[in-house]
Amino acid sequence: MMRELLLRVSAGVVLVCALCVCGATNEEILSRVPSFPPFGNRERLLNARVVELVSKYHFSPKQLTPELSRQWYQEYFRRLDPQRQFFLASDLDDFRSYENVLCDRRNITIRLEFLRKVYLRMLSRVRQYAVYSIGCLDRPLDFSVRESVNFDRKESPWCRTEEELEERWRLQVKNQLLIERLDEERQAEKAAKGEPSPAFRRPPVKERLSRQYAQAYERRLDATALEILEGFLSSFTLMFDPHTVYMAPDSKEDFDIGLRLSLQGIGATLTMKDSYCEVVSLVPGGPADREGTLKEGDRIVEVCQDGGEPVNVVDMPLSSIVRQIRGEKGTVVILTILDSSTGETKHIRLVRDEIKLQDAEASSETRELELPDGGKARVLLVYLPSFYADFASRSKGDANYKSSSRDVRRLLEEAMSRGPVDGVVLDFRGNGGGSLDDAVALAGLFFEQGPVVQIKKSTGEIQRLQDPDPKCVYGGPLFVMVDMNSASASEIVAAALQDMRRAVVIGTRTTHGKGTVQSALDLDRILQWRKRDEPLGSVKLTMAKFYRINGASTQLKGVQADIVLPSYQESLEMGEAKLPFALPWDTIGTSRYALFPGFDGILPLLREQAARDSAAMPDFQEYLKDIRDFAELQRQKDIPLHYEERKAFRQRSEEITKKIRQLTTQRKKAREKGRRQKTSEELEDEKNAKDVIMDEALRLMRLLLAGGQAQATP
Repeated sequence: MMRELLLRVSAGVVLVCALCVCGATNEEILSRVPSFPPFGNRERLLNARVVELVSKYHFSPKQLTPELSRQWYQEYFRRLDPQRQFFLASDLDDFRSYENVLCDRRNITIRLEFLRKVYLRMLSRVRQYAVYSIGCLDRPLDFSVRESVNFDRKESPWCRTEEELEERWRLQVKNQLLIERLDEERQAEKAAKGEPSPAFRRPPVKERLSRQYAQAYERRLDATALEILEGFLSSFTLMFDPHTVYMAPDSKEDFDIGLRLSLQGIGATLTMKDSYCEVVSLVPGGPADREGTLKEGDRIVEVCQDGGEPVNVVDMPLSSIVRQIRGEKGTVVILTILDSSTGETKHIRLVRDEIKLQDAEASSETRELELPDGGKARVLLVYLPSFYADFASRSKGDANYKSSSRDVRRLLEEAMSRGPVDGVVLDFRGNGGGSLDDAVALAGLFFEQGPVVQIKKSTGEIQRLQDPDPKCVYGGPLFVMVDMNSASASEIVAAALQDMRRAVVIGTRTTHGKGTVQSALDLDRILQWRKRDEPLGSVKLTMAKFYRINGASTQLKGVQADIVLPSYQESLEMGEAKLPFALPWDTIGTSRYALFPGFDGILPLLREQAARDSAAMPDFQEYLKDIRDFAELQRQKDIPLHYEERKAFRQRSEEITKKIRQLTTQRKKAREKGRRQKTSEELEDEKNAKDVIMDEALRLMRLLLAGGQAQATP
């Protein structure tokens, strides 16, 4: 069937007359013969030196053995075809002669003929996919048949026959058309109620999908030799650890994409994963964060400028997608996303904006707790989205440069100047890290002197970073709140305070678990490359690991909470332990540090109280039910293609994900209290703002301050 359709294209039969963005028809695109761009001196140099640099100078170096070559062989196919929808098992078998010898160990040179042959086969398969899928659009579809589509085929066997591939493609086309039908029905219902129509008019579905299938082939066909080599080298660097990567010159811009987007755009950190642009995190206070729909793990499939036509960005280079999303302050961009929980499409309208520093900096509020004896306790809640520092001002010698540790110190001192502070809660939930110096300084605010973190370099040298200020700003009861998005610098602070028994860590079973340190190596400088019009790019290389002061690594295991509270994050594929080829957990020697009296005596009581609260508190019971429903939704991998079943699935999944999204929305609202002037509608919403995890932390703080005599209040 696929070969027949290809012959029809070559013979000049018009499949679809819609124009693509580049101006060529789908017929013209699909009639182009697969070809491979020539390698130049730049690519040959990179071919020889990137493998050598990474294998020798990585924190955990590897020998270029046949076993490593076999892993590389498998990883490259996974990278090219992560959902196993293009290659056949026989395609992999055709190249087995290269499996053990991808790299010539004598001169450390990649066998580029393998790369050329595999990529040409890939182009052929993608072309077949496009032609077959376009043909499916004109076939009758029966949505009363009980079929399903699975979007998680990373571990599925490779298809054995072309008929198996065609069946996967048919189900994908049917799924897209069913989504379109349900979307059209929803828009019609909204229009009947007088609600506004979508912000843009999309072309007819068959025209749009035909264009998408053709572009899937065109984008791969137009890839440069350097782009193809980048993918091949990155599949090699991945085997050392998930954070080591070769970045071609255009990808240098993507390396700091979070910062660039946060300055003027939508306020999101993005990455490429399985041919999709995926949201890694949202910048606190940014347009996407304020709008509230976009979340970590969602995939952007279309980008539309206000008043324009949506552009499909699947398989588009990340740097090109970023250029589509960024724009002038005040302009509108409309994103079409695939929801990470349901696989359904959604449209999000965002107004680009410049993120103000105060939206992402440390903030605080004081809560007053009633104690059993009739007394009251003042507890300071400190919210810290990231560890930041104005490095430019600091390098200029500005004595008042902005930093997270300085801001937290100020918040503590201001609170204590207004009266006694009986307890402090540091909220590091969602804090992905940042400035290491600031993390060390911030930890030191809560003890007089001592080590905060150990760093082991690839040479074996151990460096111990000490609290830079012997003064303790606050020495009373202290909680640190974490979740699975707490990473790197936030894990360092939580671990140090936990090891000293200075604080009780409350949150998810473990934090993210990123305990590695990367450095960007400029290849133009290292390899003394002089052709400025053909830059080499860089290698982001893992050079060191973080270790707690007790000698245990934060890598992989993260920081385990003293008091574990349930979270929907436990159902998600997140955390360092879920990443392929993550470096292992290990230990080194301990540092010399003082132990505080700690919470050993009362910690069992706090755990028992948390267990009772989760069983008795109405808010907690509702929260736990939402988590169970979300976990069940995440386990469902087969999405129904029966019309009524899919409609019910969509309604159920949207209800569940809305509740989960409200958990973070409520937390943001609670954090914003008193931060800025609100509209009357916002003030009304704020009354209902809940943060069940923070509420539980405060109940436990009340119990601690009462010496174990307080009881939970239902």
